[in-house]
Amino acid sequence: MRSTGVVLVMLLVASFPAFAQGGAPGQTAPPGQPGTLPPPPNPNNPQRMPARPTRPGELPPKGTAVIKGQVTSSGTGTAVRRAQVRAMSMEGRGGGVTSTDNNGLFEIKDLPAGRYTVTAMKGGFAQASFGARRPGDPGTPIDLADGQTADKVSFVLSRGGVISGVIVDDGGEPVAGTQVAAMRYQWMSGSRRLVPAFSDGSNDRTDDRGGFRLYGLPPGEYFLQAANRNNSFVGPGMSNTEAEAFAPTFYPGTSNIAEATRITVKGGQEVGGANFALIVARMARIRGRALTSRGEPAAGMMAMLAPSDPFGGPMMMNMSNSVIGADGNFEFANVAPGRYNINLRPSGGMQNPNAEFAVMPLTVSNDDIDNVIITTHVGATVRGSVITDDGQPPPFRADQVQVFAQTMEPTAMFVQPGQNRMQDDYSFEMTGLFDRRRFSASVGPQGLGSTWFLKSVIYDGQDVTDSGIEFTPGRAYDGVQITFTQKTTDLSGAVTDERGKPVLDATVVVFPANRERWAYLSRYIRTARPDTNGRFSIKNMPPGEDYLIIAVQNLESGQGTDPEFLARAREEAKSFSLAEAETKVVDLKLSPLVP
Repeated sequence: MRSTGVVLVMLLVASFPAFAQGGAPGQTAPPGQPGTLPPPPNPNNPQRMPARPTRPGELPPKGTAVIKGQVTSSGTGTAVRRAQVRAMSMEGRGGGVTSTDNNGLFEIKDLPAGRYTVTAMKGGFAQASFGARRPGDPGTPIDLADGQTADKVSFVLSRGGVISGVIVDDGGEPVAGTQVAAMRYQWMSGSRRLVPAFSDGSNDRTDDRGGFRLYGLPPGEYFLQAANRNNSFVGPGMSNTEAEAFAPTFYPGTSNIAEATRITVKGGQEVGGANFALIVARMARIRGRALTSRGEPAAGMMAMLAPSDPFGGPMMMNMSNSVIGADGNFEFANVAPGRYNINLRPSGGMQNPNAEFAVMPLTVSNDDIDNVIITTHVGATVRGSVITDDGQPPPFRADQVQVFAQTMEPTAMFVQPGQNRMQDDYSFEMTGLFDRRRFSASVGPQGLGSTWFLKSVIYDGQDVTDSGIEFTPGRAYDGVQITFTQKTTDLSGAVTDERGKPVLDATVVVFPANRERWAYLSRYIRTARPDTNGRFSIKNMPPGEDYLIIAVQNLESGQGTDPEFLARAREEAKSFSLAEAETKVVDLKLSPLVP
């Protein structure tokens, strides 16, 4: 029986920005024109300096650019006061945040030159990204020069949709404390998956009358799932004797997503009467014993039962926890049919390099499962060093380097990445690793930019930057060499339509001609939106590759990594190549390809 280590963290729900419309308050901007901005200064003017990412250890620089505008309510055109507006640098140089005044006006000052995304949000409204045309779309970047003011970055916020209803049991009685989530299909990890939608009241629990109200939902189609886990925890020395329990249930009362009913929500619409009963079903009980690698009871460790596919539904709804007793025994009760992983981890976390842990896959039907034996292991250990490609000692401090070992399985994307302990001599050590991992690395505090980027990861004479390393528990992997470089690529260009006019509401997709590079989390696939001048910018693409590039409209967020879309796009795409440290301009005509 295969047993490896894993630590799961909470599923992060995706944010779905709503429609954002630019132009004057109460008006709708023409298609592809989310707002009128003053033209940027002449690029030959010395005042227009290239944006320099914040160096390690620096605070975000104080600049002279300004973003201002107004936030109004869709339909009424009235000002939205106390809405939060946030500008974030796309080059890791900070940004700014402010709130609108009584007239819905806002102003974000002291911004350094660069490209920014701007969002607006307020409770009860659907979040908006400047320039986005539908929920989930990225916004239009704003390119600012030193001293420039973008003074018409205006938003029209739509009231978020609402779904409300009552959850009852099989006898028609209300069930309090039931977790209810609105779920929608979204592109993730190269395919469409059902994920919890963001809302101001997402993952609400029912009140004493069984009522729930999910609000702040962007327009779209949703499935409702309800789960009641009030009686699932089994502590040491306890035994749950229930034979039946509430199974996770989709509206209008089914455990099968194929039989569930979609609920369509428009902006500001309240859909009431979504009432349904939880299904009472024969649930499984899992009993077992956990042993350490020394054959001793794994007393005091935490056992977690989690779905093997975190996208199969609201993860927290289907998770169960159990504390392992002094004799090593554990139990999970009220387990719905499905595929799971049993994860064992120390109750105090993974800080101890000698900590043991395990994960074992398990398929559950309606029948109880007894005598499950899990043996924990000490994970693999990696030791290595960080260098620069110029052969000089790194100019950055060792404590500014972050190295992670990320899982390469899409369904395990919420597994905690292995983290390094960097020493003053730029050597590092990671413990508790398992399965195939790929290294990622950065220089500088999180959220701040850097002029140094990952170039390569070498182990045993092989470049494992993209392939990763298959880790065997208990084994040591010495001599991993991580190289940073400042020789980065810079790809840019303009997107125009058949009449030569700039196109703003498009998505630029860059991908490799080699299909083998279309893997999950590929470094060779990138997407970008044209800014308010109709130009896109993509930095730090890996050099030495034959690339394809295309600009399309109506591409859903995340669809740019879908292999089926890439296969169709390659017939229309434009080819180019990138050399090390090359700056290249590739202008594009909008493709008629329908995603």
